[in-house]
Amino acid sequence: MRKHGWQLPYHPLQVVAIAVFLALGFAFYVFFVPFVGKKLFQYVIMGLYTPLVMCVFCLYVCSAATDPGDPGIFKSKKHLKVEDHREQILSQVSKQEGSTKELNVETTAEMQLDGNINSDATRCELHSESERLPGYAMTWMAVILSCCGLSFMCNWCHSHEQSSEQQLSEEGMFYCSLCEVEVLKYSKHCRVCDKCVDGFDHHCRWINNCIGRKNYRRFFILMASSLLLLVLQWSIGILVLIFCSLERKRFSAEIISKLGSSFSLIPFVVVVASCTFLAMVATLPVAQLFFFHILLIKKGISTYDYIIALREQEQEQHAVDEQQSPQMSQVSSFTGLSSTSSFNAFHRGAWCTPPRLFLEDQVPCVSFF
Repeated sequence: MRKHGWQLPYHPLQVVAIAVFLALGFAFYVFFVPFVGKKLFQYVIMGLYTPLVMCVFCLYVCSAATDPGDPGIFKSKKHLKVEDHREQILSQVSKQEGSTKELNVETTAEMQLDGNINSDATRCELHSESERLPGYAMTWMAVILSCCGLSFMCNWCHSHEQSSEQQLSEEGMFYCSLCEVEVLKYSKHCRVCDKCVDGFDHHCRWINNCIGRKNYRRFFILMASSLLLLVLQWSIGILVLIFCSLERKRFSAEIISKLGSSFSLIPFVVVVASCTFLAMVATLPVAQLFFFHILLIKKGISTYDYIIALREQEQEQHAVDEQQSPQMSQVSSFTGLSSTSSFNAFHRGAWCTPPRLFLEDQVPCVSFF
């Protein structure tokens, strides 16, 4: 039973997402910002990009670390067996550590004696380091303020999820034969995570976690923040490439002064163009997924409900086509065209279907009533 997305084993797409995020962030601060023009413009761009980067990072970590499981699974026999096995392992480890601590008592006593001798020297070093603290106070204050804003947003999402969970618990309970416990009405069992997920939406391979009622708001804000971050990334990249093509001599001198003499104009253009192209390619599926979820919120359904409805509609259309195929009209027999239109509701709604890269195949996720 998987608890969250940071539990081993990691999904390959999760590693790819983290690697791309780190690469684009590093390239932006090293190859993009220093070459956009004046210092004021650089500070403005950094002021826009840095909060978005921190927001995406914190939301990704929180979305992957959240356990979206149904509250009833913590009472299941499967979960209790796992916890008992874990406690046995921890007790064995603690006994082994207790035996090693007895052997280290003598060595710690000797180290304490040596520490008393050198206490005066350490006090002088601490006094000299305390004089350097005011220089770092302003940078830490900016980080703390941004973290406070993100924590307030996460607490607001958590409080809203608790109130909605209390309302859903009053609507009814169902029994899951796989978890062997009663769960909430809108919970679905995910066989990838091997547990029932409260308000199941889909299993995201990029986060390596199920998206449900407990982390859907964070996931939605993560999509919006990532989309803005990618748009800002490739916009500044195009701007840098335009400046580089217009003023080659000035850029060659700036590249040597800021990146070193071993870095010339051609490698710089290759790096900036590659990162810009990567950001543009990543923007398309993220934008499609974001607007798809806006459509789902407007309709009041989940991704799982949407995919199940499409499959049922596709099966019904396939059955209708089989019935009508022996009874083709004479016109269709001559022209080779079917009398039914292929532009049905399924094909008309195909533009908003989420990319398969972002969704785990929903066959392992089963519902029960």
